[in-house]
Amino acid sequence: MLENMALPESNEEVIPAKLFRIQFARFISTALSPAIVVLPFVILVALYTKDPNALISVLLAFFFLSVGPMGYIFYGVKTGKFTDADVSVRSQRTGPFIVAIASSLIGSLILEYVAHGTHLIAVILQLIAFCGIIMMIVTCWWKISMHASAIAAAVTTLTMLYGKIVLPAFLLLVAVSWSRVVLHRHTKAQVIAGSLVGIVLTFVLLKLQGI
Repeated sequence: MLENMALPESNEEVIPAKLFRIQFARFISTALSPAIVVLPFVILVALYTKDPNALISVLLAFFFLSVGPMGYIFYGVKTGKFTDADVSVRSQRTGPFIVAIASSLIGSLILEYVAHGTHLIAVILQLIAFCGIIMMIVTCWWKISMHASAIAAAVTTLTMLYGKIVLPAFLLLVAVSWSRVVLHRHTKAQVIAGSLVGIVLTFVLLKLQGI
């Protein structure tokens, strides 16, 4: 009878499972970080427009949305200004927000008036700048999730462009939200709030643009 009784899991079984869960969450969090997601996102937007200047638009958007802001953050980490590449400490996030917002607006202006790039991608940069302003204001009091907001905005945009076929991509939002909570970077409320900001602002602003 004793042989049939379920024994509690040993530490040897629990610890590897926990480590795998954390490592998998780190992979998801990194793979779906805003700086990485932006490239496939702008490529898909460019493909939708079928603009002959799409390539230069994608390259400029990637530089102003990812390379520039992340370069500033990596420099800050190297010099000790920021604790890590995620800028996990809320009080350290103002500078990166300002740089990212300014970079998005500058990129939008260059696309529209200098490079004569894809108008929709320029609009996307303006949208990201506006979302960044809202997120920065909220972050002054509360550590809202940028990861969740970025994925939410990207998937919402693609759904509005391509239709219902993109809806399954919202599972990426679930995955990145899960990873941020597992890694204790955010609470459930913070990833939900970030998701809602990304979805609602994107929907409203793109509708105002007639999309």
